[in-house]
Amino acid sequence: MFDLFRNEIPEFLEYTEAIANKVVNDKEELLANWNNPFLSYHQWLQLAERVNGVIKKYGKNLTKSGNLFADQLFDGYLAIFSNHCLEQYGINKAQSPKFKLAINLFYLPVQTDNKVNGSYIVLELHGGPQYTGIVTDQDGNNRVFDKREDAEAEAADCQEGMVVEI
Repeated sequence: MFDLFRNEIPEFLEYTEAIANKVVNDKEELLANWNNPFLSYHQWLQLAERVNGVIKKYGKNLTKSGNLFADQLFDGYLAIFSNHCLEQYGINKAQSPKFKLAINLFYLPVQTDNKVNGSYIVLELHGGPQYTGIVTDQDGNNRVFDKREDAEAEAADCQEGMVVEI
């Protein structure tokens, strides 16, 4: 995402910092309404504080280096909070329509559709979201399928293939 949408990164970092500050400053309200079965509010608070600390520590350097950006914000447990912020930024704040589309593609739940005709791509998901790639032909061009059944057959040849209508 960093390399594809570098111009969105500064605003994303501001948005992430604002969300982290809200988690820290609105403790009573958030704690009273907390309903996440996977993380306690206190765990979420720790992640928010750590992400906020990373943004304060590295500042603008996070906008200059994709490796630093990924290593500091999307490694280990911090990725839980950072991915949440990235998803929310894409839905609520992103300037680029392509960024919003990328968020929909990589972060939002897949809605299956059994249409027979349309345009489809196949994603290879093996290795997790950071390694996801669009299936290409021998020349490195993205493959686009007109028939869902052809895309499904290609996905079956992948280690972890997923068909996406475009």
